[in-house]
Amino acid sequence: MIDTGERVAVLDLGKTNIKVLVATPNGEPVEILSYANAPDRSGPYLAIDLNRIEPLILDALTDLAKRHTIRAIIATAHGCGGVLVNEHGPVLPAMDYEAKAPDWLEEAYAKVGPAYSEVFCSLSGGAMRPAQGLLWQSREFPEVFNRAKHFLLTPQYFAFRLGGKPASEISSLAAQCHLWNPLKNEFSSIVHRLKWHGLFPAFAKAGEVIGHLSPNIAKRTGLAPDVEILAGAHDSNANFFRYKAAGLANHTVLSTGTWMIGFNRGRPLEDFSEDRAMVANVDVDGEPIASTLTMTGREYAILAGDHPVSDERAYKAAAKLIEQGTLALPSFVDDPGPFIGTGGKGNIIGPVPHNDVGKGALAALYSAFVADLCLDVLGSTAPIVIDGGFATNPAFGKLIATLRPSQPVAMSRSKDGTALGASLLWRRFERQEPITSVTLDPISPEPIPNLREAAQRWRALADQKG
Repeated sequence: MIDTGERVAVLDLGKTNIKVLVATPNGEPVEILSYANAPDRSGPYLAIDLNRIEPLILDALTDLAKRHTIRAIIATAHGCGGVLVNEHGPVLPAMDYEAKAPDWLEEAYAKVGPAYSEVFCSLSGGAMRPAQGLLWQSREFPEVFNRAKHFLLTPQYFAFRLGGKPASEISSLAAQCHLWNPLKNEFSSIVHRLKWHGLFPAFAKAGEVIGHLSPNIAKRTGLAPDVEILAGAHDSNANFFRYKAAGLANHTVLSTGTWMIGFNRGRPLEDFSEDRAMVANVDVDGEPIASTLTMTGREYAILAGDHPVSDERAYKAAAKLIEQGTLALPSFVDDPGPFIGTGGKGNIIGPVPHNDVGKGALAALYSAFVADLCLDVLGSTAPIVIDGGFATNPAFGKLIATLRPSQPVAMSRSKDGTALGASLLWRRFERQEPITSVTLDPISPEPIPNLREAAQRWRALADQKG
């Protein structure tokens, strides 16, 4: 592909970090600016801090426009985030999925919410699912709720703010929101039951141009007014698309960040197990994809501490932990992951490590055991690709390769796979050949005595705990 110098800017709106990345049409990173993300605690509930994020990304675009010819902008964001808007902007704060829900919500939602067998996504506490948040907002703020014209998932909200028309996009709408039935390819029963259809604008494909930069933002940033605004996508689905665009769609992909999402294309949905954190994502082309959803990145950070060690020292220390019987048992966050009933009950058995290397080893072991279980329930036999945050964690990668010696394991050289995948949605319909920017480093197994036995013991103890 000839590089004309034209670039695409990606707004990568993660739970932990906000990134603005500039990439080539072939998905090579050119420059990235990164900022810590934090929720807004000032309103009636915990909220996504739109008032901080919007000027932050506009300042980043202003800076990047001085050095790059940006011709398109696309947003990608973590699942379970959305905004009720009218033609001017938000009518209520954008609910953060970790908002503490009122006492009445759980019982009320149980009466109207969809069954797992319909949406293939478990019910979680608080407002984890946007359908829960919408019910909360409709009951406690009915007058304002009724003034909303649209409910936009986060990527489409930022497209709207930049100048795009209001749009719905399938990978965002179906990302654990309880709003979509993937087998019937239609809105879920709660949308029908509560007559929310009118909140969702017409669908657009993730890479579709839905407008151009508004004059005000063009003036604010120095970008050209004809910069294309794309509809945008769910972050892990953008990550998965990167491998699809490279001709690797049949690989099992572990997309990692705050959450770890496993993708295994082609596995049937009908026999999914709610108890094993199995979910159905829908990719940017509308195909349901068997997935798992665990908050493993957050748990790793809790276990590893402030100075995580993830290199060869941690891998060697893992052998000592196994020898002395030290295991971390789920779950260190409220979400129980693949062990129902363990949310918030995480504990360590055996001698507890106190130095940074030992903590890093324990965190890597725990995360690898969770990933190994997820790969089992997904029926993964294909080559495995580790992308995202854990792609920079050699101990984790080597543990996966050692636990699953019959499957080739590779780590992406980029930890920004979600943003790069989103960048590849620009002009995707014009692309004739697989992209060549995906570079993988194969990981070789390195035996640890009794590693498989430790994984089996960990799984049995975690099941008993649940």
